[in-house]
Order: sequence, then C-alpha cells, then structure tokens
Amino acid sequence: FILDLTKYARDPESVTGQLNELISEFGGEVLVSQLWDERKLAYPIKNQKKGAYWLIYFRMDGGNLVAFERQCELNDNLLRRLILKIDPRLAEPLVQHAQAGETAAAKPAATR
Repeated sequence: FILDLTKYARDPESVTGQLNELISEFGGEVLVSQLWDERKLAYPIKNQKKGAYWLIYFRMDGGNLVAFERQCELNDNLLRRLILKIDPRLAEPLVQHAQAGETAAAKPAATR
C-alpha cells in the first residue's frame, strides 16, 4: 500500500490501524504489518509527491477480495495498492523474513 504521507505523519497508528481493521472486516488475517519506506513518488498521485510504503502480509478468502479492493479505493488515506497472491510454498518464508526485519528494526543499533 502507498499511504498519504501527510496523514500518516500526523497519526500513523490510526492510518495503519484502519488498514488492519479493514482486512479483518473482510475476514482476513494480518500476518505482518510494517513500514517499508517513505519516498518521493515517481509522479504525483492525488496531488501528493511523497508516500509511505506500507507492507502487509495477510490471508483472505478470494471471494472477499473484490469488496476489499473497493473499500481500499474509497479510503482517503490510500494513494495506491498492489495485492499479490503468493504461492503457499513461499508464504511462510516471506512472513518469517518480514518478521525478522521487524524485530531487527525494533532493536537499537550497536555503538562502536
């Protein structure tokens, strides 16, 4: 997901919480939810030049996906989204890798 950076900067917990709640509302299960990066966009989207890239791994029934994507389009905090189906054989290693990155980011860097 690409989030509106100005709204994310004002209240990150609310913006990301809305995404997690939206996934849960449509019967999904959030596995990992974390900030990927904040960067300048290649072109303006909804008059925004910067965005917060938010990575979420989740499970959801395919039948709920169309309604979920429609709600994403209506959400003012979201600039863009890309939802990919991951091969079940790759899902667990990807989630573990994202969780490892999440815990590494939470630890303070060692001083030399």
